[in-house]
Formats: sequence, C-alpha cells, structure tokens
Amino acid sequence: MIKRKLSIITLFGFLTFLISCNSPTNNNVNDDKSTKDKEMVDETVIDSKIKNESATEIKTQTNSKASGFLTNLKTQEKLSSFFDGNWILIYHEDNRCDGSTDGQIDNLKSTQIDSIIKLQVKNDGNGWACEKREPKTYDLDFDLRKKINGWDRFEITNHENQEENIVYVVGAGESDYLKLYYNDKNLIVKLEYRSEDPG
Repeated sequence: MIKRKLSIITLFGFLTFLISCNSPTNNNVNDDKSTKDKEMVDETVIDSKIKNESATEIKTQTNSKASGFLTNLKTQEKLSSFFDGNWILIYHEDNRCDGSTDGQIDNLKSTQIDSIIKLQVKNDGNGWACEKREPKTYDLDFDLRKKINGWDRFEITNHENQEENIVYVVGAGESDYLKLYYNDKNLIVKLEYRSEDPG
C-alpha cells in the first residue's frame, strides 16, 4: 500500500516536473510565433501604407497637372503642353433625335489639341425622341474650344472606384464632360469628349 502511494506520488511529481519544464518552452515557442506574426502584420501594414501613399502621391500630381489644364481650358489658353506627343481623341455624343455619334482618332500631336481636328464619326440614327434614321458616317470638325463654349462650370470630379491616372472634368451639368487619361509623366495620352443628352 505504501509502495503504491509512493509510486503515485512519484509519478505525480514527475508529471508536475515535466509540465513545469515544458511550459516555459511552449511559452517561448508561442512568444516567438507571436513575435513573427506581429512582424509579418507590421510589414504588411507598412507595405500597404507605402503603396497607398505612393498612389495618393501619383493622384495628387495628376490632379495638380489637371488643375493647370482646367485653368487653361477655362481661359481658352493653349493646352498642348499638357498632352503627350502621341495621344488619342475619343468622341461620343448622344442626342435624343440623332442617336449616338462616335469616333476615334489616334496618333495626334500635342499641338493638335489647340486647333480643329478632323475626325471620322459614325451616327447610328437611333434617337429615342425622333423617328429612326439610317446610320451614316461623316467627317466632323472637332474644336474643343467651341465644344466647351456653353459650359456653365469647369470642375474636376472624383468618381467611385475611379482608376488611377484618370481625371474627369465636367461642365454643362453632368452631361458634358472630358475624361483625361494620364501617363506616368503626367501628360494626357487619351482625351474622351462625351456629351450625353439628359433628356
């Protein structure tokens, strides 16, 4: 009976010793794992912060460049300095009688924005307020100064989920606007002129 009690006490003491020996080791392992996890989270936060700061910096530079463009647009001054030497013009007009008129011209020189640009467009003749007409293709003289002549405001707006390096300039309500695409040198590589008939 005494031997049995001694064996149980010895066994219990041995187990207590083992548990106490393992505890600090486990704590060290857990501490190491916790430290590594914390370091990984910190690195991810820092990486994310750097990416966000650099995206914000790019957007700020682009918006700053767009502000200069906007000033020159309002005052009818030359715009060529804001354009890349090889840019694209996209034209879209939606009219309740005529329907949609669309066209695109590539490989424009920066100086062409300050003059009339001959552009081939296609009209679908599918207006909702007038009788349907036959589609037609014709040459359009695009003059940005004339197009913005009736604008009642000149404003840079930010749209939800807006892509980087894209700036919207609105005027004549929300229906007439320019969509400017910038390259990494903050020069415009694509300009979309859009006029939507609000109906």
